[in-house]
Order: sequence, then C-alpha cells, then structure tokens
Amino acid sequence: MIWQARVDMIKGAISKSRRHFAFSVVGLVVGASTLAFFLALSNGVQERVLNRLYPVNQVEFQAETVGLFGLGMEVPTKMDVATLTALEKLEGVTSVYPKQRAKFQARLWGGADVLGRDARVESFFDGIEPALIADELRQAEAAVLGPEILDLPCEQDSACGIGGKCSDGFCTRPTWWNIFADLGATAWCDNDDNCPVGMSCLAGRCRVSCDERCGDGQACEAGACVPICRNDSECNMGAVCLVSKGICEQLQCRLDDANDQLANDINRQRGTVVAPSLRAGQPCPEGTYCAAKNLALVHGTCEAPIPALISPFLLEVYNSMVATALGLKRLGGLQVVLGVNFAILFGESYFVADGPITERVVRRAKVVGFSPKAMEFGVTVPLPYVVRANAAQRGRQASAEYTSVVVETRHNEDVPMLVQDAKVLGLTLAPKSEEGRKAANVLLILTIVFAVVSLVILAISAINIAHTFMMLVTERRMEIAIYRSVGATLNDIRLLFLGEAAILGLVGGSLGVLLAWVMGIVVNAMAASVFAHIPGSPESLFSFNLYIVLVAVACAIIFALAGAWLPARSAAKTDPAMVLSQG
Repeated sequence: MIWQARVDMIKGAISKSRRHFAFSVVGLVVGASTLAFFLALSNGVQERVLNRLYPVNQVEFQAETVGLFGLGMEVPTKMDVATLTALEKLEGVTSVYPKQRAKFQARLWGGADVLGRDARVESFFDGIEPALIADELRQAEAAVLGPEILDLPCEQDSACGIGGKCSDGFCTRPTWWNIFADLGATAWCDNDDNCPVGMSCLAGRCRVSCDERCGDGQACEAGACVPICRNDSECNMGAVCLVSKGICEQLQCRLDDANDQLANDINRQRGTVVAPSLRAGQPCPEGTYCAAKNLALVHGTCEAPIPALISPFLLEVYNSMVATALGLKRLGGLQVVLGVNFAILFGESYFVADGPITERVVRRAKVVGFSPKAMEFGVTVPLPYVVRANAAQRGRQASAEYTSVVVETRHNEDVPMLVQDAKVLGLTLAPKSEEGRKAANVLLILTIVFAVVSLVILAISAINIAHTFMMLVTERRMEIAIYRSVGATLNDIRLLFLGEAAILGLVGGSLGVLLAWVMGIVVNAMAASVFAHIPGSPESLFSFNLYIVLVAVACAIIFALAGAWLPARSAAKTDPAMVLSQG
C-alpha cells in the first residue's frame, strides 16, 4: 500500500471517529501540558534565578573550619597568594577571583538625597575583583536604565544631555558599571607593615618600589613606580599629568578644618589644592574630595569616592522593614540609589570601642551598581580598597589573607572535581555556593517529581487510548476485513491504527504545549504584582525552548502509540473470511 493511500485512510478514519478521538486526546493534552509547564518552570528558575545567584561554572571557596566547643576555628591552611596560585593550576580552572572582608570596625552615614535624612549604621563591607562582576553589572544596569546607545543622532556631546556622550554619530547614556574599578587612592603609612604585600612605605605613602623593574605603563620616580601619561585624561581622578616628566601625580590638598571631613557640604569636603603648583589654590576637581590621612589631620590628597555595590536583597529589607520602622522614605527601585553618596568612618563603631583618633579615617563612597554578589547586609567595593584599608588598620598580614575566593571553570563538568581538589588545599564551599548546590538539587528533585506525575497522567491517557482503539477495532471489523480482502497486509492494518495514534499524540502534545505556554503567561501575570516589589526578580519564571516542546510532543506521541499498540495488533490479526462470512 502506497503512503498516500495510508494517509488518506488515516484522515478518513479520524474524520469518522472525531468524537472518540476528541475524548482520547484530552488526557494527552493534560499530560503534555503538565510536563511542558513544569519543565519550562524548572528551566526558567534555573536560568533566570539560580544561575544569576549561583553561576553554574563559578564556585566560591573559603578556608575550612572545624568545630571547637561550638566555636569555629580556621585550620592552619590560609587563603593567601600561595593558595590562589595553587587553585589557578588546577585542571579546568580559567580564573581565580579573591574576596576580602574589612577586618576592622567602621560605621557609615549618608543617603539624605533619597531617604529624606542621613541613615547611620554600622558598616560592613568586602572587596571583590571588578573583572568578576563587570558583565553582570552591565546587564543589570541595561535592564533598569535601558540600552547604552540611544536612538538619538548627534555630532557632539552637548547634544546628548547631562552626562551623555556622542559616539559614532549616536548619543550614549551615562554609564555606572564601568566606574566599579580601582580609581586610585593614597595609602598612607608609617612603616612597611601598614602597606599591602608587594608595596613599601616611601615618604609616608605605600608604593611599589623601583628596586625591581616597574610594570608596563609605569616609570620610576623618587624610588617608586608611578603611572606614565601624556595628558590628564590618562591619570586617575584627583591626579594630573606632569607633562614635563610624563608621569601622573596625585593632587595634594588641605582642608580648612579637620572636622570638614565629617561635613555633608561638598565644598567643604573638596578643600584646597596645595600641590603641584599649577593647580594650587583651586578646590579638588569636581567629583573628588580631599581625603586626609586621619581624622586629626587636615592634609590629604584629592580622590574620587570609592565605587560601591549594594545587594537587591538589602533594598528589599529596607523597604519592607527599615523604612517603616524608622519613618524613612521607601525607594521605588534600584535605579534610585545609583549615584547616592555616603561616608565611611574607619575605626569607629556603634558596637565596640573606637580606635585612637590617628586610626580613624573618613572615606567617601558612591553607589554605582547592584548585584546579588554584593554583601546582603553591607556594601561591596573593588578589592584593592579593602586590601589597602586592612593593611593600614590591621597590618600587612591581615591584608594578605583572603576571606574567600571565586573560581571560574571552563566547563560545568569541571566543578565536582574542583571541589574535591580544593579540599586538599584546605578549602571548602562557601555558604552561598553550598546553598546554590542545595537549591539546584531541590529544583532537580521537584522537576523529577512533577515529570513523573506528568508521565503518570500520560500513562493513564494511554490506557484510555487503548480502550478507545479496542472499541474502534470492534466497530471497524468489517472495514478491516474489506481492506484485507483487497490486498492490505497485516503491516498495513497495523500502521493504519498506529498512524491514527501518532496523529492523536501529535495533536495532543501540540495542544498541551500551547496550553502550558498560556498557563505560563497567566502565572507570570499573577506573580507580576508580587515580583514588582522584589528588586532584581525575573521578568518571567518560564523558559520554553525547542527541547521542551519536542520532549512534550514526543512523550505524547510515544504514549499514544503505546496505548494503540495492542489494538493495532488485534486489528491486524482480523480474519477477513470469518468477518465477511458473518456479514
């Protein structure tokens, strides 16, 4: 029998038994839709929630701890440069990003511009490598502020508004993500122990000595390596290019009074430049402030505020509890806090005794982004700032030991072996990575459970299909006998019924996927009101892809064929002579 004839016979059979097939397809639709719904939900949560919080190819480790009478005590293995070097050599590792928390007391205040008045809290902060988070910051910023390149033609920057720039004939909006970097800051010192590893105390400042060859882009000046330049734009904010020498020099400044460090007036914070002479008498450049060595002194250098990140979770906690309890303004979204300035006072605390005034240091900071990788109850800044501060406050040894390290692997499959190798180095999974593994396991278990439920529904529908086809075989005995009598083979009859079942499965699976997609839209709409108050929440919980569609439709077809298999065999064995003789 030619295929066209088989197709025509299948069409005719389905047309004559529309009602029977309609009832049979319901179970397939329910089963396929349930399977597609939960697979898409699992895929969406994995991609848009878990992978954002816990990237699959990134693992965070910390020094292993052991219990000692209920207290945690680090084993002798320390997370220092040697540990990082060992991690870099492990198979599958592509990048290693250390993290370090501040190891001294501090408090911060600020935010009056958006909160209505300054918030004053204990300051907890840590430092991470900007390279670890740059792409994530850029994507998060674009999701809130829109694309960087605007659909606005231009010829010069003035046509692009405040902060905008004209690039390749189109305006670009101001960006924040690229500010999260080490913008350069003076590390004051009294001796080498106040400086990070690899730096020496030269003329009261921590610098890289010229004892060894300076790196690319640097030159030796007065025994220290300094950046080279051709103009001011090649130097950090708060520094100028001494064209005659071709090097960058930090502007030295003086405050009118040491208490100006605590003032909210930006004009008082900027002080007056005292050196080099070409800028003397001017205030520190716009966007910078005069950062004194400590709270007792008035002399310092012009510096840009420390770029800081906050966690979306922190904003949610603030809006839901803190704002209500303290009578502060609620914040409408993450974009509101971009550019908010605040001050951090090293050496003072609301919980423990303050350090001597010579160890109290005021530094200004600015919020430039938000990320789940930021501290949940604190702020996160570029790693060099924390390393320098820990060295100044607690000594070189404190700055040499890292709190944790994020390791990036080439493939997801490299992670299990990496975890085992890290144990040899005295490292264990950090709480966040451990939580990520647990969350992924829970999601996998739930997905399997719901997939099994879906398959059970499909199995029940297969039983219903078997019942329907057995009834159809009985009703169509005469038709089958006629086909056999005119030359149809056993295989032709079997394929006739299996073809009808396959069409049934295809229709049921397709309708099931469509129903799952509609259900996903409904669930997203219902959840939108809840997610609207949760910063950084996904736009959709579902992620439908070709794989999910094919799996759902294929399962529907397979179970439909399974249900029709026995009836098809029974139909193929029909004796045409007996049926025709019985009339």
